[in-house]
Amino acid sequence: MDTIGEPLRTVKTAKEFVAVICDAMQCHYAIVDKCKILHRDISDNNILVVRTKDGTVRGLLIDFDCAIDVSKEKTEVRGEMTGTFPFMSLNNLTCSTVPRTSLDDWESVLYLLCWYATIGFGTGEDRSEVRARLKDLDIARWRNGTLVTITKAKRSNLRYFNTFYHDIVCWFDERDKNSKLLRVFALRLYETLFENKLGKGYHGTEGEVDDPFMAAFLKRRQHPTSVNADSTNVADPFALRAEKWEDISKDLLGVINDTKAEMVEWEDTPRHSQ
Repeated sequence: MDTIGEPLRTVKTAKEFVAVICDAMQCHYAIVDKCKILHRDISDNNILVVRTKDGTVRGLLIDFDCAIDVSKEKTEVRGEMTGTFPFMSLNNLTCSTVPRTSLDDWESVLYLLCWYATIGFGTGEDRSEVRARLKDLDIARWRNGTLVTITKAKRSNLRYFNTFYHDIVCWFDERDKNSKLLRVFALRLYETLFENKLGKGYHGTEGEVDDPFMAAFLKRRQHPTSVNADSTNVADPFALRAEKWEDISKDLLGVINDTKAEMVEWEDTPRHSQ
């Protein structure tokens, strides 16, 4: 039997990575939109690299074991933890009562991008060399640790746009000629997920609208025993964001499609060799 594809770790360049992720998430978007099926486990184990005879690199989304029918009652998608720890959304990691939406899977894409952009593509390093290079970086805490420590690390690194940039994005491997575009890609995903224009006003109660999205999330989680936002007088930003998941998902698809096109354009110009 012929092999359908290769593991995601076999991508050789940032351009290949973006092309593969773009295909996988286009599939994800279509399945949610047309079939009302949510994958719920976006990880490097569930996206394959398919190399065609003409050299084209495509992506294939697989393993729908954790998938659910989101057309059913919302109570069926609340509070259940699914997925792979390093790539789980914060909403998922905290077993929130907020319904899972495609935004949780898109958040997993952000974490997947950050991890692979940091370890690099086609570097020839073995696993021990990669671990040694990454052991003191913040992103290593997303992958190594307990549920509690991984959640705490992600909260800290994603709290503000500048924190995310300095703690995570600044450490992307620069050996790939498209590393700068990967940084922009990550920041665009972050902005669309956590500072989306559709989410203005998600930042908490009246008088706190200037707080960043993640600050509101952190304040909400300071009262872990309460699942009712009204009881703490602080709105849960993920609950408010979930109401706009369809529009925000469309924005995220636009981000990834634009990035893929920009990668191609960048390759066709001499700028990267200057």
